[in-house]
Amino acid sequence: EAATVCRPVTVAGQRHRALNPWSKEDGRLLEIVSRAEYAVAGFRNRDVRGHLHPGTSSAAERRRQASRITRQLARLRAHGLIKKVSGTHRWQVTETGRRLITAQLTARQADVDQITQLAA
Repeated sequence: EAATVCRPVTVAGQRHRALNPWSKEDGRLLEIVSRAEYAVAGFRNRDVRGHLHPGTSSAAERRRQASRITRQLARLRAHGLIKKVSGTHRWQVTETGRRLITAQLTARQADVDQITQLAA
């Protein structure tokens, strides 16, 4: 199951690249969408943008940032990690997404000694 998000997917003729939870960018995005404060009500593009790009910037820069986050959220949706909350501008992490994100973030933070002890 975890290997599927590490491969590119095609949805409705649109190719979405694979996720790399060990990369700084993808790992940070996964951390943000899995925050506890978004568990019930979900999150918006604006919420993610506030975490990824804190501080003030020009309107044109905010538009570029929002567009980039829209593409990142589309990738998470294509991989089945998030779903749209109908009738709103909000997204929620799916049950499968919650399991996969938690596992990948845990593996990302674990060190070799911890993994070796668990395997023994």
